Amino acid sequence: MKDRFVLGIDIGGSEVKFGIVSFNKDNIKLVKNWFVKSLPGKENFKKMLDLIVENIHIAKKEYPGISHCGIGVAGMVDFKIGKVIVAPNLIWNDVDIKNKLEEKTNLQIVVDNDGNMACVGIYYAELLKKYPNVKNVICFTLGTGVGGGIIVDGKILHGENTSAAELGHITVEPQSNKKCGCGNYGCLESFVGARWFIKNIIDDIKKTKPKTLIYELLNNNLSLLTPRILYEAAMEKDIYALEQWRLFGKYLGIAIGNLINIFNPEIIVFTGGVAKAYRFFLPSIKKEIKKRIWPAVKFKKKYSLSENIKFYFCLSYKDYGILGAAIEAYNTFLL
Repeated sequence: MKDRFVLGIDIGGSEVKFGIVSFNKDNIKLVKNWFVKSLPGKENFKKMLDLIVENIHIAKKEYPGISHCGIGVAGMVDFKIGKVIVAPNLIWNDVDIKNKLEEKTNLQIVVDNDGNMACVGIYYAELLKKYPNVKNVICFTLGTGVGGGIIVDGKILHGENTSAAELGHITVEPQSNKKCGCGNYGCLESFVGARWFIKNIIDDIKKTKPKTLIYELLNNNLSLLTPRILYEAAMEKDIYALEQWRLFGKYLGIAIGNLINIFNPEIIVFTGGVAKAYRFFLPSIKKEIKKRIWPAVKFKKKYSLSENIKFYFCLSYKDYGILGAAIEAYNTFLL
């Protein structure tokens, strides 16, 4: 069987990533990838569109057989019509990107949220190779914010308005006064999204002045604190750092416990830069899950959700967003 080539694009606030993905039966391979600097802002939309079109033409010139493209966008996307409703980091609102790009490139295009695309990429490129029968997966991307996707019966979940699986905006602390970037209070992202996680810790250190190695690692400059520094402190068994990671896992565990009760997944995936610290937050995730999953299956090992769920960490750097975008286009147009 001859390889089919599909273009995958991942549009973020900092970069636009492009990749050529080959399909041959069950073999999916990223054969080439590159990126260009993003141009956020309403006033730059035309320039951004022209930049994407230019790179699509470069891809078509090198791989003349390309006629389909998948695009992941960091924002709320109406999957059914390919319109970006809002993309805060790009400063886009109500952008009909699918039709505009199809007119200029003569490609068939599918557009979706970048978290969904990454989830699809991990599911097909990683999980199905190791667990061929898996059909129900929840995927968390742990980075500056918290994103992800949900696979139900082998298909990505979109919901009625195609905005399902906003995992970072599950309420985990109803009485919280911590305002999330979405405008609500008590969202998961406002506790474990790296931007807020670090801000909360800096505020706490200033207030409580704990005994911690963090001061030494930062030369007393708290503004330089990152999850990586907190990880290094935890590696040195710093009690304060270990407690912060425990709380990180607690809030994730609250959200995951609710998701388990609703979706009954086989595997829960963690990816993104912050996921590398899993050894420090996974125990409290598991502890919290056992407290919160429904009692009927909590103690019966044969049916126990907490015993049978697999936790999978995608820690190697791969362009899952590009892969997922291409896979979604392939599944939409070529299957």
